[in-house]
Amino acid sequence: MRISKGLVAALVAGAAVSNVFCSSAFAETITRENLSRKFLDYCVFTQYRVDGIDRNSMINKCQCAQKAALESMEGDAFEQPSRSKLTGDQEKAIKAGIAACFAKK
Repeated sequence: MRISKGLVAALVAGAAVSNVFCSSAFAETITRENLSRKFLDYCVFTQYRVDGIDRNSMINKCQCAQKAALESMEGDAFEQPSRSKLTGDQEKAIKAGIAACFAKK
C-alpha cells in the first residue's frame, strides 16, 4: 500500500495542531500562594545579580514587589508557568513591581 507524501504531511500537521489544542485545554493552574512564592523567587534571583544592590534591603524590596505584582493579578488560580518560569503576564507584573519597589528614592 502506497501513501502519498502529501497525505502523510497532512496527518502529521493535523496531529500537531490537535496536540496544541489539547494541551492548552488541559493547562494546569497554580494557586495565588504558589504564584506569590514564584514572584518572590524571581525577584530575589534577578536582583541578587544586580551590581551595587543593597543586599540588606533586597528582601524587603522584593516582598514589596511581590505584593505589588500579586495585586495586579486577578483571581485565585493562574496558568502554570512552564519549567518554573513565569508566563508573559506574570513576568510583566513582577517586573513592574520590581521597578516600583527598587526605584531610587
